[in-house]
Amino acid sequence: MKNRRIVNTSKPAERYKIPFLIGVVGHRDLVPGELRAIRTAVEQLLRKVCSTYPDVTPTVSAFPTKKSLEGHFNAHYRNFDMDSPDAMTVDSYRAARESSNNPLIKDDHSDPRFRGNSRVGEWLKEFRGFVADLEAGRGDHLPNLSMLRLSNDHTEGLAARKPTPQFFVADNDYALGLLVEAVSNSPYWKDTAICVVEDDAQDGPDHIDAHRSVALVISAYNRPGALVHEFHTTVSLIRTIELLLGIAPMNQLDATATPINIFRSQPDLTPYKAVLPMVAFDNLLNPPARDAATAYWMKRTEEQDLTHADMAEPEVLNEIIWFSVRGNAPMPAISRLPAFDALRFGLKEEREDLAERRGDRDDD
Repeated sequence: MKNRRIVNTSKPAERYKIPFLIGVVGHRDLVPGELRAIRTAVEQLLRKVCSTYPDVTPTVSAFPTKKSLEGHFNAHYRNFDMDSPDAMTVDSYRAARESSNNPLIKDDHSDPRFRGNSRVGEWLKEFRGFVADLEAGRGDHLPNLSMLRLSNDHTEGLAARKPTPQFFVADNDYALGLLVEAVSNSPYWKDTAICVVEDDAQDGPDHIDAHRSVALVISAYNRPGALVHEFHTTVSLIRTIELLLGIAPMNQLDATATPINIFRSQPDLTPYKAVLPMVAFDNLLNPPARDAATAYWMKRTEEQDLTHADMAEPEVLNEIIWFSVRGNAPMPAISRLPAFDALRFGLKEEREDLAERRGDRDDD
């Protein structure tokens, strides 16, 4: 391909010609389907190079990375990309606060401040289609298991001219709230559970253990006010989902995991209303560095790989986010339960015995 025209999504009127040549080396000729896939991937790459926050353009195309997912995914749902909103942009949030409107951006909104595409917006389109089919007697087409990724709580640290960690988390929280609101106001609320888990805890400060993470189980059947003391892991959530779906465990890990005991037999079908998080207007975008400490953490942010999930240095990103919230206050030390060190290094006696054996070999 050459002389492809790429639109800068931050300035739709500007176009750039970028001549380039791509060579593909292989043991056979490419078939037409492969050429189309390469062309699409290159277009998406170049569009990303030209894009800035917020990228509210529609997804050109997407393809599954596993054969079993073909025909079972949304080709318009945006993957990990911190320029893409989970639900709202800084501009739509500010405008909504000033006018008491919903900051969710929509591709057909009459007000340009609220116009665009978001992850939960794309999910809502698909879900409302399932609801419409069900209510019109066209059948129940909602899959028994749906998975979606709302990724903006990852944040971009103190990246210049990007949203603050506080706004990114607010965007993420509001997207989840809109999802629960939609399900709880639909006919599916009576037999649907929503399980939410953070992909990982980023090994951050915690007074119990740095590997603790947030997990939510949301349904009309939750026991109100229940305080669950059992120890649970991510696999416990998987086992809970398996039991709700009536499917067998995949392996020994989930077969022996303790399911989350949170349900009761009678539902409370009261719908949920999403609550818009409050973020100060002067804390929506990262401003230029005003002091040496901010400049330092902005520089450390630039050193991180934030274009892919979980590629930033966890400890550094934790410190960046801590500084963005608490300033120069020292970040608490990372705590870990003894079980964690036992899993990594074995029990103390075993480590000492191993060290002695190694010492004996070194003396020989």
